[in-house]
Amino acid sequence: MLSKNPKSKDFLFQNSKQKGQTLVIVLFIMVVALTIGVIISNRFIKTLRDISQSDSSSRALAVAEAAIENILLVPQETLEDYVNYGSCGEDCVLEISKEPGYRARADVALSFAGASNDPYSIKIEEGSTYQLFLDGYGSGSVVNICWDNNSSIYSSYIYENAGLISSKIYVFNPVGYSGEENGFLEATSLYGHTNCFLVDTVGIPKLLRVKAYNEDALVYFIPAEGQSIPSQGILIKSVGRSGDAVKVVEVLKTAGAAPEYFDYVLYQKSEDSPLSNRNN
Repeated sequence: MLSKNPKSKDFLFQNSKQKGQTLVIVLFIMVVALTIGVIISNRFIKTLRDISQSDSSSRALAVAEAAIENILLVPQETLEDYVNYGSCGEDCVLEISKEPGYRARADVALSFAGASNDPYSIKIEEGSTYQLFLDGYGSGSVVNICWDNNSSIYSSYIYENAGLISSKIYVFNPVGYSGEENGFLEATSLYGHTNCFLVDTVGIPKLLRVKAYNEDALVYFIPAEGQSIPSQGILIKSVGRSGDAVKVVEVLKTAGAAPEYFDYVLYQKSEDSPLSNRNN
């Protein structure tokens, strides 16, 4: 006969309850362990991905810079021919392949900087001088110099007149200038820019040297109607690729420019005297 002892039933119930609680605890621990494992795994995978992306980025930048260095070794005349003919062949491609999975490539594009009737812009750091080449620009015309911030601009126009090299100085503060008195003139708003002034291209234009004061300035050189800003050199643009990483490096190759102290050691005594390093 079956036992009808109520204590046996209580024992079986408590035993089943304990097993159920143990199973719940085990399942909870498994879920927590799985969650922690997934989090650690995701972080590990992300770290590997970041390392891989950083490595690819470094390779892309390195191959882009290497391609620039290769192009800089090519003679200026050859580069000009490449731009004129619209092709530079193998000189404009650099590919590096080593062990499996390592592949980096750079493609170079060449173009003239300037050589257009469009405005030519350049960022000039405070206290630095930029030299714009004017060979071939029309005599008896003007060049407009414009900028849009609170920088003051010093400009030295250098030209040839009757076989002599001469210069003419232009100095302008921005519109509404409120800084210390410096004797500069005030610019005028033109061509949609806050500040502009005109440089008269008397004689045979050679150079236009521009220096920014007070702060950096993005300067626009705007040619007169019917005129074009001469070529300022060759713009070399290199696009490096490695994996999913893409890096772009740009370099402007120009002819030699006079150093910044040039404007402080040469003097123009009169309009019919050549430049001199003597101020008397």
